[in-house]
Amino acid sequence: MGKIVKLIIFWLLTCSFLWSATNYHKQLEMYDTQMKSASSDEMLKVFHGLKSIYIQAIISSDDSLKKETLERLIKSAKILKIDASKYEAELSSMNKSSTKEPVAEKVLPPKKELDASSTFQKAPQGKNALRHVNVHEDEIILEFEQKVSSSDIKIFILKSVGNYKRVVDIRAVILSSPQVNVPKKLQSLRVSQYSNDLLRVVMDSSKEFDAQIQAIDNKVIIALDSLKAVSEKTVKQPEVATMTTAKKRLKRDKTIVIDAGHGGEDAGATGYKQRKEKHLVLEIALELGKALKERGYRVYYTRDKDFFIPLRDRTKIANDKNADLFLSIHANAAPNESKQLSMKGIETFFLSPGKSERSKSVAALENQASMDEMDAYSKETFLNVFNREKIILSNKAAIDIQSSMLKNIKKKYSVEDGGVREAPFWVLVGATMPSVLIELGYISNPEECEKLFNSQYQRLLVEGISDGIDKYFTNNL
Repeated sequence: MGKIVKLIIFWLLTCSFLWSATNYHKQLEMYDTQMKSASSDEMLKVFHGLKSIYIQAIISSDDSLKKETLERLIKSAKILKIDASKYEAELSSMNKSSTKEPVAEKVLPPKKELDASSTFQKAPQGKNALRHVNVHEDEIILEFEQKVSSSDIKIFILKSVGNYKRVVDIRAVILSSPQVNVPKKLQSLRVSQYSNDLLRVVMDSSKEFDAQIQAIDNKVIIALDSLKAVSEKTVKQPEVATMTTAKKRLKRDKTIVIDAGHGGEDAGATGYKQRKEKHLVLEIALELGKALKERGYRVYYTRDKDFFIPLRDRTKIANDKNADLFLSIHANAAPNESKQLSMKGIETFFLSPGKSERSKSVAALENQASMDEMDAYSKETFLNVFNREKIILSNKAAIDIQSSMLKNIKKKYSVEDGGVREAPFWVLVGATMPSVLIELGYISNPEECEKLFNSQYQRLLVEGISDGIDKYFTNNL
């Protein structure tokens, strides 16, 4: 038990320290001191701690922090005799780009007079304000004063011969003129105040391109995908589903491991009319596996009957099968009776230290059955949950699965979008491939529980998850 307590304390201290932006530079200074006399085990902890800061530097677009962290990553990797070539190449690229002449920025002034002297003016009551725009080669990040929900965002396409525009309208206002660089993939990028309540982002190219758009807390992230020639003559074509095209070109030579949460003595959440989470998720997992096999995927289950598997063994199955994707299926529950009617909706999670109370509480509910297994993880596996590439791909998979589930279910039923969230789920720790955890809905909500045990609703859920997986592999082959 003492080991478990120590591991929990280590996890909490690491998360709270590394994910607090004001402490990153202090942490780097501490690592500098530790590296002077660190043992191999201590150096490994330093190395993985640096990887965590590196990820945060990427997410927050802090090039200065990123550069400082890369220098230390390279140094610690060489001491540990770990391949540092990727970090060296990235640092070299950053150093080269910093010596180039600055590229002239395209600035689109807003339609109304703005006070440029203050970056942080107060937004009108009831309105959300844009604070920063960060542009990268494949990604545009808009940061707002308040949380942005998916219902605040509308997307449409304008097409003509030789020209393709993706337009994103966000319910928000601009308080000061944003300066934006133009990614190489686009001809132009414009951010302006379209109306009193709508901020408009216009991405313009001579070639067709896809863009994955996600709202996470107070950020809207636009990820740009590959471009292809445009020959269509249609003008003002609305956003259309691309799944048919995706299915035609997708080769489904992928292995997927599906984990039905809980099982056996661990019933999971108990819902309306005493229905058990373990039965629901097993039923959905088996139907999902059948659907994915019909589409050509290789599918394995962590359990196909009502028995319990320790959390560490679930990801071991996925690792042993050399899976390309690990899916853990769960159902949510309200924390108390007073919230059973108000809490509902579908959520998709990927592994990361939870920053919101809601993410932490959901993770705590799913983690509690196997707390005794936590000390079984090796130091390296435990610390390696912060692998940058895996987190990014897991995030993308979560976005595609969540959006496809919602789209499919809305054909017949109303459903609430709980969003894509980060949380520290132990069932995902140790997976060497992208992995997500799906909360199908709130089994504690009477209305949602009835839907979850309805065969038609289940089919729509399964089709939506399958479509999301198709979309993820199409965009990330």
